[in-house]
Parts: sequence; C-alpha cells; structure tokens
Amino acid sequence: MTYQSNIRRTSSYKSIHKNSRVLSANPYDLVVVLFAELRENLDLMVESARRNDNAKIFEFRAKALGILNGLDESLDFDAAGDLAQTLHTIYAEATRRIQAEIGASFIERAESAREMLYEIEKAWLAIAPGAMRV
Repeated sequence: MTYQSNIRRTSSYKSIHKNSRVLSANPYDLVVVLFAELRENLDLMVESARRNDNAKIFEFRAKALGILNGLDESLDFDAAGDLAQTLHTIYAEATRRIQAEIGASFIERAESAREMLYEIEKAWLAIAPGAMRV
C-alpha cells in the first residue's frame, strides 16, 4: 500500500466520521461540529500561511468563510435579539480579518480572528445542553 493511498483512506475515514456526526447531531451539537470545523480550517490556514502555501491558504480560507457564513445566517435575531446582533458583529469582524490581504500582517489577523471565534466556541460549549465535545 502506498503512502498516497494511506492518505486517501485516512481522509475518507475522517469524512465518514464527520458526516455521521453531522447526521446524528441535534441543533446544539451541529453548532459544536461547525465551530470545531471552523477552528480546524483556521488552524490549517495559519499553518499554510507560515509555509507560504497560498493555494492551501485560499482553500482553507474558503472553507472557514463558508462555515462562518453559515453560522451567521443561522442567527435568530427575533429570538436572540442583542445576543444575535453581537454575534453578527463578531462574525463580520472575524470575516474581515480572515479575508485580509496575504502579507506581513496576515497571520496576525487570522490568529486574532481564530481567538475571537474560539472564545465564542468555548462559551457555546459551556451553555449547550449535553453538547458533544469535538
């Protein structure tokens, strides 16, 4: 068995595991999964930036922005009011930082966005009833 086939098999197992988590998740757990995926993609984006791998930066940035957009679109402003507005503002700022031009301060901005979002993830884990830990 080759190294590449091992990578593909591992990736396939991860995908199956991720899909099964999503399909069996309640709404709270789904947000937990989304935050974990967001954190992972931001970590990979920063790691790619440190290696100057622009193709991977764009790949992971696109995934992170897609997840962030999904979290933002799922906000219920009627039910959550000011909290939803605050989260919307934070998500917009994180998006701005993630979309920063790749250059000298890109890693710093991406890391600051990651930290902002990690604080929300930790808070969600603290309030989500019985949320699974990812």
